[in-house]
Amino acid sequence: MKTFPSRAGSVLLATGCMAAAGSACAGGIPFAGNRPQSFEFPLDYDQPYNSVGQFVQYTSDQRVFDAGGNKVDGNGGHTFVGLTSLLHYWKLDGLPQVGWVGSVTIPEVRAQGRGFSASGIGDPLVGGLAFVKPTPTSTLGLQALVQVPIGAKEVTSDTWALWPSAFYNAWFGDRLNLDVLVGGVLRGTTHRTGANDVDAGNTLHANVRLGYGLEPVRYDRGVHTIPFVGLDFQKTRRAYDKETGLVLPNSDSRETAASVGVLFQIQRAKTYDQFEIHYAKGVNGRNTSVTNGVFLQYWHYF
Repeated sequence: MKTFPSRAGSVLLATGCMAAAGSACAGGIPFAGNRPQSFEFPLDYDQPYNSVGQFVQYTSDQRVFDAGGNKVDGNGGHTFVGLTSLLHYWKLDGLPQVGWVGSVTIPEVRAQGRGFSASGIGDPLVGGLAFVKPTPTSTLGLQALVQVPIGAKEVTSDTWALWPSAFYNAWFGDRLNLDVLVGGVLRGTTHRTGANDVDAGNTLHANVRLGYGLEPVRYDRGVHTIPFVGLDFQKTRRAYDKETGLVLPNSDSRETAASVGVLFQIQRAKTYDQFEIHYAKGVNGRNTSVTNGVFLQYWHYF
């Protein structure tokens, strides 16, 4: 079965906690917008090519997990995030069995709730990945993205961060697809005007998607429908005030969320499109908003 490319990776709420949102804010789970085939790539191409993707993600902050893991009323907020991604795929003549992808992702953020609102262009993520194919129907690779704190004042994280991860994608037959990502967010010092510097806590995350095609997914012309289920997890360590050495209250967090959705794949002779929609709900956690959101994405490959 011939594989086709997908995008380097989506980022849910890449801007992280915003200054206006307070300490118990919607940090989000990294890459919660993923779908089946997120990290499926081919090696049987001769010329570089590109893809462009657009994400629209809505989450409600009506409920939060408190320090004891209980669900309590939150700030009544709502967060909308758009993610525009541009990717370039290529190979090196000296390494024909290794594929390379460069990517740029620009977040567009709007958050509002009782007593606060914030909007603007968020911190971009730039980087790429490298991959190999252990078998004709599987993909294994490494990804590294850098979050650059140059977003709008209201939504920037004011923090440089490195997003390293490892991924695996495999087909079992021509219907079942497994997509797995394990990684982290390694944050530098947060520098915010008028406030003490903060030693921001790092994040560990894992994302799994399991999809099953309603019909055999073959790479010829046609429309393929792939329902899927997913599981996302994040754990963030405590943050410290660098001036006082004290721990920021409720700065450590964790959450596990489950999701269900469907991926539509439209295959043509030379190009194809993908459209995905899924719903995610937090099932347990601590010191973070309860994930309760709808995620959509559209991709065009050319």
